[in-house]
Amino acid sequence: MAGEVEYTSLDDGVLIERSKEGDQSAFGVLVGRYRDRVYGQIYKMLQHQEDVLDLSQDVWVKAWTRLYQFQGDSPFTTWITRIAINVCYDHLRKKQRRPVEESIDELTEKNGEGEWTPKVDADPLKGIADSEKTEVLLEAMENLSKEQKLALEYMYFEQMEYKEIAERMNCSTGTVMSRLFYGKKNLSKQLEIVLEKHGIDPKNGL
Repeated sequence: MAGEVEYTSLDDGVLIERSKEGDQSAFGVLVGRYRDRVYGQIYKMLQHQEDVLDLSQDVWVKAWTRLYQFQGDSPFTTWITRIAINVCYDHLRKKQRRPVEESIDELTEKNGEGEWTPKVDADPLKGIADSEKTEVLLEAMENLSKEQKLALEYMYFEQMEYKEIAERMNCSTGTVMSRLFYGKKNLSKQLEIVLEKHGIDPKNGL
């Protein structure tokens, strides 16, 4: 009992260092602290409980084997969330693609000039109820620049504010806003490409 209390009272930094030395009990405390966060992140992206359970385990296995790479430049929560997001990307890449039955209307809207643009007043994942729709969005995001993709992921997957994103990306708030603006604009173009690849007319839907 005393040992358990000792571990649970330690901060993440100490637990991480002990885990790097092979202390599985210390790592177990980290898992306990952030299990729900990892589960929630994966469920948000995939919307499929069975996949979430399996992939959550994959995330923690990867975290254990790659812990030596963690340098403490960002919080452990950010690092483990990034692993979860990448695990979701890998999972979706490996899945056999099925026809997507959703219209681009759910992800985009026409502006005053008749151009299709991302819905900027709501999370683009809002209304995505299954992994097929999520797959389309994530596939489109993979074709963005690294900076745009990362900024969008921070905003939509981690619900960060502009200031937080700026601190994480080591840039000004204005730069973040620019990356998000052009990222959303490019995302609209990529969504059209991906939807057409799945046999959907991006302007008319099914």
